[in-house]
Amino acid sequence: MTAKKQKKTKVTVAPIELDSSGVPWIRGKQVKVIEIVLDKLAHGGSVKEIRSRFPKLSQRQVGAALEYFRDHQDEFQAEIQKRWDQISSFGVREADSPFQRRLRDLSKTK
Repeated sequence: MTAKKQKKTKVTVAPIELDSSGVPWIRGKQVKVIEIVLDKLAHGGSVKEIRSRFPKLSQRQVGAALEYFRDHQDEFQAEIQKRWDQISSFGVREADSPFQRRLRDLSKTK
């Protein structure tokens, strides 16, 4: 009896998962996709540079978070605006920071 060699297939797991509230997270990590997005908007930089600020994530995970952001930009923009409105309601004055300029630029691209 001859044994057939079975070809092994690599199973990949999507690095992004949604929780029961629909919030996207990095699978297996306690990092929300919006944390990566806010970091990118605030500091800019490449995937490698962002990864240096999130050392427990792989480049694949950071890249997947940014890709998810690109595919769901309107949802993220709404969430970011909601958070900014909440902060502003606490009496924080709007500054002309690099982050604020990027947010304005992002909303102008629509």
